[in-house]
Amino acid sequence: MPKIRLTQLAKKYDVPFEEALKIVQEKLPKESVTGKGKVTWINEEGQEILDYSLMIDEITPVHYKGIVKHEAPNPRYVYVYNKEIKKKVPVMIPKRLSGNMVGKEITFEAIEDNSGVTYRYVQQRMHK
Repeated sequence: MPKIRLTQLAKKYDVPFEEALKIVQEKLPKESVTGKGKVTWINEEGQEILDYSLMIDEITPVHYKGIVKHEAPNPRYVYVYNKEIKKKVPVMIPKRLSGNMVGKEITFEAIEDNSGVTYRYVQQRMHK
């Protein structure tokens, strides 16, 4: 699945272009988007996120990419630095990945609720 124009994705999901652009700017990692305006392109990873979320703005968490800096005292968490957030945040990971994530780039999502923002690892889907 190569890069695709946002105008095509907006048609596919029957969403106005301006709304699709707003969702992309708010929810996708900056690395997934190139160009601007009507010439905005979305890479494969960004397309997967949009496919998975079905372009539903209300339930789509914000996605980020970052480098795992070190493990947390709790083995279910690692600390990840992200340039957009400009800080190191604790990200929950699957137990099976504990112990071998330091130095790797991962995608994670921000989930905001009444108690604040939490971060969770996003499993990358394998292409067929």
